[in-house]
Amino acid sequence: MARRVMAIIIALIVALLGAIGVVVYAQAADTRAIAGQQTVAIYIAKAEVPVGTTVADAISNQLITSQQVVAKGVPAGALVTVDATNKKLVATSSIMPGEVVLATRFGTLTDQTQTGGVPDGKVAITVSLADPARIAPLLQPGSHIVIYDSFSPRDPKVALPIPDGARMRDDAAGSRVTRVLLEDVQVIGVGSAQLQPSGSQTASPDAQQANQGNGALVTVAVSPAQAITIVHAVQTGTLYAGLRSKGVTIDRKAVVNDTTVLGN
Repeated sequence: MARRVMAIIIALIVALLGAIGVVVYAQAADTRAIAGQQTVAIYIAKAEVPVGTTVADAISNQLITSQQVVAKGVPAGALVTVDATNKKLVATSSIMPGEVVLATRFGTLTDQTQTGGVPDGKVAITVSLADPARIAPLLQPGSHIVIYDSFSPRDPKVALPIPDGARMRDDAAGSRVTRVLLEDVQVIGVGSAQLQPSGSQTASPDAQQANQGNGALVTVAVSPAQAITIVHAVQTGTLYAGLRSKGVTIDRKAVVNDTTVLGN
């Protein structure tokens, strides 16, 4: 009888230990499973993020949104934190919908500072101007400027001279003219560029225009008719910009030459 009771007790103990073992194993398995499914908040593009969009604007406009995803599936370098150190950085290339946003997709645009896209009905034209010719350092995206064109005319005696196609020459026998090309132009981008000097007679127009020195790329938004005017003036003359103030009146037909400026 005593042996039978002892056997029953031992069996109960073994069963209890087995049950505890199963519970412990199950708990350990659950822990391992949970560890493998830990999530992390990252940013995913909900809509296209255009070049030049700041991190802060992308979030406020819901172009990118924070979502919880399984941690083990997150690519290295994913954008997980937005703070004062990166909220003003801008997208250096377009980010497409559905992309996991990488922190490296945002940085600074050193070649061109942008205010946004080209306004409706306008054409974006970029011209190269030397620092003085672009009113450095006052010129900024959003400014309005007047563009002047200097050139050697075919006939300096006519009231409205036209370029002879040889830009502006400094030879004593010739004459030089400066006119108002466009009286009010909106600037949408300003950026610096190093123009390479050239001593050859076939130096590029950009290099000649910037006097073989440091220049700046200035992008303006103009009408189609103004765009073709600027393109032609770049090829035949030398451009200069003036920063407009509010209420200033510019005479679109104003023209000066060596005689009217320097006298007889």
